[in-house]
Amino acid sequence: MAQHLAKFVPSATNPWDRTKAAHLLNRAGFGGRGDEVDRMTRLGPDAAVDELVNYNRVPESVSLPDFSSLRTVWESLARLYQQRAPENERFQARVIAIRADNQKFQEVREWWVGRMIQTRRPLQEKMVLFWHGLLVSGRPETRLSENLFIQNELFRRNALGNFKEMISSIAKDPAMLEYLDNESNRKGRPNENFARELLELFTVGIGNYTEQDIKEAARAFTGWTRRGYEFFFNAAQHDDGPKTFLGRTGNLDGSDIIDIIFEQPATLRFLPRRLFEYFAYLRPEESLVEQMAEVFRQNQFQVAPLVRKILSSQAFYSPVAMRSQVKSPAQLVVGTARLLDVDPGQTPALTRAMDLMGQALMFPPNVGGWPRGESWITTATILLRYNFSGLLLTGGMPGVARRPASRPPVPAGAVRMLDGCRTAGEAVNRLTDGLVAGSLDATRRGALVRALGASDPQLSFAPSGADADRLRSALHLLLCSPEYQMA
Repeated sequence: MAQHLAKFVPSATNPWDRTKAAHLLNRAGFGGRGDEVDRMTRLGPDAAVDELVNYNRVPESVSLPDFSSLRTVWESLARLYQQRAPENERFQARVIAIRADNQKFQEVREWWVGRMIQTRRPLQEKMVLFWHGLLVSGRPETRLSENLFIQNELFRRNALGNFKEMISSIAKDPAMLEYLDNESNRKGRPNENFARELLELFTVGIGNYTEQDIKEAARAFTGWTRRGYEFFFNAAQHDDGPKTFLGRTGNLDGSDIIDIIFEQPATLRFLPRRLFEYFAYLRPEESLVEQMAEVFRQNQFQVAPLVRKILSSQAFYSPVAMRSQVKSPAQLVVGTARLLDVDPGQTPALTRAMDLMGQALMFPPNVGGWPRGESWITTATILLRYNFSGLLLTGGMPGVARRPASRPPVPAGAVRMLDGCRTAGEAVNRLTDGLVAGSLDATRRGALVRALGASDPQLSFAPSGADADRLRSALHLLLCSPEYQMA
């Protein structure tokens, strides 16, 4: 059945309800607690989307990583090289600098995970994650951790901004210049890496350019390099000869290449397709892609109107979209931490858990980024996903954190879900509603009731007097369920 980009309008047979509100919070963020789902349900679809998209109206105060001491370390190393200090002295100083940068790199990754968990602007952080998976940079190619933080902030500032401006900025971004070797792209010795990925993975896609277009674009980007943490145009290394790119000939530079790219029909379809797959479902119908391309064209490559259109559409709330998305490790870890109100002190372990499940932020597997959809579930990762609840409920998981002498308290978020419960059946309803925002079959419901220590759902259940291990057992079953692995 063909899906439609037309606006979703609630009706008696297809109402706006808690299920759809939870779906919106899952896809446009990292899930919502019960009170957040209730609030979005009361707002209605239009106001709910409006609040998410207009996140700048929501105040957010965030402490940023401090790089001052790290810069001092690198500057000291640079002085040793300038002074032609003995080799062993330079070697020791370089080891110290690399070790300090690696430590800061880990701090930056944990800072970002913590920000995703605590943010009051979920769509903004969800878009930062999107851009990081599309305009990929990371270790080990990008050596300076501060440059990766600068790029992360670029994605945040322009999260729902103009796509052309984003591409223009990423072409001058120090982390990207290093990651795709454009800092070594020189006149007479063009490096094609950035030009190739700009066309193939960032803007138009395979089939919409030739190998010669890549060569000519690479020449146009010669001299685009960096000095430390800033873009630098080295005119002496720029090829200022005539070039022909996508049918246009002239003394083209990098900015001209980007202008020409954004005149191509394929560019109008590229980002809308990727955004729709990110928020709704994979492999959208071509008719949908064309509708989104027209929205993109009318709004001159502004991302916010396109995202609003997707999140408000009939297709977004269609059966093919609802609960059809396998949670990425980031979605699984961050969403669980938000729902259960996990102690911020767990952030390093949560970051490590995400790494083990296959999504090491700022350490992508390749320039194509991470897999999508069912590719997240493999024989190597499924047990790690199922055992993830052990990190939260018992305080340890193999390879993540040493198991403590005593088990930690039941997560505060789960305790709130159960407040006021009187029967085991009601407790199961509360946990199910809070964590999967849907229903479970009778077999799974029965297993949860038994995990709580009851033989019948009608038996009394008092959360305050419940055995903590039984609560953890029920939570573990629910967090490991197939329903919880989907969003």
